[in-house]
Amino acid sequence: MSGESTVPLPDLIAAFAQPDAYPYSVDHVEVRQTHISLVFLAGPWVFKIKKPVRLPFLDFNSLERRHFFCQEEVRINGPLAPDVYQGVVPIRKDANGVHFGGEGTIVEWAVQMERLPNDLTLDVRLRSGVLTKDQVTLFARRAAQFHQAARRDTQTARWGRFSVIAKSVRENLDYARTQHESAIAPCVLDQLHQVTERSLASLGDLIDQRASAGFVRELHGDLHLDHVYLFEDREPPRDLLMIDAIEFNEAFRCIDVVADMAFCVMDFEAHGRRDLGRHFAETYFAATGDAEGRVLLPLFASYRAAVRAKVNGMLASEGEVSDADRKAAFDRSSAFWLLAWGLLAEPNLRPALLLVSGLPGTGKSVLARRLGERANFEVIRSDVVRKELAAVSCPAAANYGDGLYSSEWNDRTYSECLRRVELLLRSGKRVIVDATFSNDSRRRDFLNLADRLFVPMLWLVCEASEESVHQRLDARRGDASDANWSIYQQAAEHWEVPQPQTQQALRAIDSNGSPDEVLAQVHRLLIDEALANPN
Repeated sequence: MSGESTVPLPDLIAAFAQPDAYPYSVDHVEVRQTHISLVFLAGPWVFKIKKPVRLPFLDFNSLERRHFFCQEEVRINGPLAPDVYQGVVPIRKDANGVHFGGEGTIVEWAVQMERLPNDLTLDVRLRSGVLTKDQVTLFARRAAQFHQAARRDTQTARWGRFSVIAKSVRENLDYARTQHESAIAPCVLDQLHQVTERSLASLGDLIDQRASAGFVRELHGDLHLDHVYLFEDREPPRDLLMIDAIEFNEAFRCIDVVADMAFCVMDFEAHGRRDLGRHFAETYFAATGDAEGRVLLPLFASYRAAVRAKVNGMLASEGEVSDADRKAAFDRSSAFWLLAWGLLAEPNLRPALLLVSGLPGTGKSVLARRLGERANFEVIRSDVVRKELAAVSCPAAANYGDGLYSSEWNDRTYSECLRRVELLLRSGKRVIVDATFSNDSRRRDFLNLADRLFVPMLWLVCEASEESVHQRLDARRGDASDANWSIYQQAAEHWEVPQPQTQQALRAIDSNGSPDEVLAQVHRLLIDEALANPN
């Protein structure tokens, strides 16, 4: 049972992608990969094979070790996911090739699991917009129960000491330095390094105190939303299952309870749902009574984002991964690095995207300019971009939809704004786009970019009375905008009602007041969203 596998990974993938490799009827096999596993979804079952790899944090380099860690995976995950983990099964090889069951020499091992419906993960529920606050409450309380009952002793405590934590955090940053600047911009890496070191310096004593006090326990270690399944038709404890706890490294699962729940908070942030992340955290801390643990949450959430960045970066570098999967992993790695910085940054430095929009004359440009100065945002104004593209500075059209305001020019202008926004966000900047955004598909383009980069986005819509708009348009002189009252009326007719995706990001702004009053209103909103400093 010792020694290297005699079956190369590409051969295993080719063999178990075929339905006839299984000892039961299978119509179709879906193959997935992580940086350490091959996963085959075949009918009602899932088979997970550990790759023969040796990394700084795991050693699967012998058949004997892979067998051991398959057994560990079943042992550790069984209590968290009753009936899901069926056991460890041998992979055999004979004259006809490799297969499950039957005769032949054992050449590999696999964990057999029940195949769970993908649409029941909290991740998919969140993406689909159907995850409710009550369901988040249930999960937070169940996670708190699991944590409070988990094993704690001197063995677990040693993995939660500050020296161990700091080493793990810094190893992630060391890995980031090996990545190309297209994955993490040098300025983002520098800022992430600085804020991480400051956080470690301030929290070191607390981390050690909690290790001594029993807050470091044998936990899940990889508790993100894609590993949590909710079955509303089942009785507890099978109604909420947590799978894929870490088996391959004791140090990764023997952690402070906040380090475990921080993964979920980070996931909510990555999905642009800080509200649910905050609700999860508040419910969890209320259930555990762990008031001091709140202080550790930003550091551990950032650490979790860095772990995901590292994992995806490693996956993107593996030779057997398809080009499409490699690009997707690379893009995720880049986004997670940006998120890791944002979770530790002070609000006025955190990468973010604001769409400041509204009909002509509603005060959006004044708000955008002043908000940029107040809260450290770069401002991209569509009227200026439009005329830069056309190299003109004079009024270009008397009617809505003509000349520089035709559909073609609108497409060019918004596309250029989107391009500039992406460059700025990837370099860790905060960006405001000042534009009408009357078309919902254009709003979604920017929302999708923010989602892809794991950057928080708000769509601020300035709303003012017709009387206020009339006065402002009549008083306008020497402005980049060509809008007048007629164009305002035509623009109002073409304003598209937001669809659910954009509705989620919408914040209506009463812009009838003075510029100071409107700015104060929006600044308070940004403070509530943790996107601006209180002062």
